[in-house]
Amino acid sequence: MGFLAFLLIGSAVGWSAHYFYPGRLRQKTGLLGYCALFVAGFLGAAAGSYGGQVLGLFQAGQIAEWLSAIGSAWLAGLLLTAIRK
Repeated sequence: MGFLAFLLIGSAVGWSAHYFYPGRLRQKTGLLGYCALFVAGFLGAAAGSYGGQVLGLFQAGQIAEWLSAIGSAWLAGLLLTAIRK
């Protein structure tokens, strides 16, 4: 996966983690909050992908890499939302 894939997947999954988080926090989030979610999702996706490759769990381009990137971006979005709440 390349930079653009991390950016697109990470930002979409980070936003969706925030959107599906229970509570009224969605009403208080401004532009800076959404940018933080996009960055957290991007960094989570990149960390999940590169971390799995370093640990030898998968190689670049495998479906496990995509699943790891999506899962870690989702977790990063949830953690950011929980911390901000």
